[in-house]
Amino acid sequence: MKRNILVLAVVFCLGLAVSAFADEWSADELSQYSRDEIEAMGDDNIELQIAYWEWVLAEIEPQIDEWEGQVQPLRDQVDDLERRIAELERQISDLRAEINRLRNAGVHHLIRDGETLWGIAAVHYHYGDGTQWPKIYERNRDKISDPHMIYAGDTIVVPIPMVNSYTVVEGDFLGKIAGYDVVYGDRGMWPQLYEANRNKISNPNLIYPGQVLDVPRTGSRYGRN
Repeated sequence: MKRNILVLAVVFCLGLAVSAFADEWSADELSQYSRDEIEAMGDDNIELQIAYWEWVLAEIEPQIDEWEGQVQPLRDQVDDLERRIAELERQISDLRAEINRLRNAGVHHLIRDGETLWGIAAVHYHYGDGTQWPKIYERNRDKISDPHMIYAGDTIVVPIPMVNSYTVVEGDFLGKIAGYDVVYGDRGMWPQLYEANRNKISNPNLIYPGQVLDVPRTGSRYGRN
């Protein structure tokens, strides 16, 4: 107990001593010294050094309070800018996805021996009009340098949507229809057509020109809905 009282007394006396040191020099006197000069004193003139650093601290604290008041609105602005940047980045991501979707819009067509852009455009389930071939050419300029030279085995995109319904024409059968680019591009998917049109087709081997068949998109080869 006596020891604790003694320690407190020492601390109190040191506090009084420090305050006394600070009172020995005025601000004008302390401002005459540079930091380098004070630091160069080492263990000499401790009282002056204490007074100097207390004076520096007293000078700095109001500036910190002032600057903190100025910095806080800037921090708020930074938070707002970061939110705006995040929103812009989200919009950019959405736009890139839309651009990518548009670039890949249409149906994929595997070029066969002897085909031309005119002939592909003339197919009834594409345009049914050979003069529409420039649409295919423009859509595939990155793959086709000369519209009069296309090669079997290459896949191009015909800029038309995949259908949700199909009108049967002369010579059609379910496997053939399923193989059309605008339907599934896969003859093996004819059962999907049959199941979706059981109310119209009693025999999958008997369909008639003029019949309008539903084309369900779920599970299609191209994964479109």
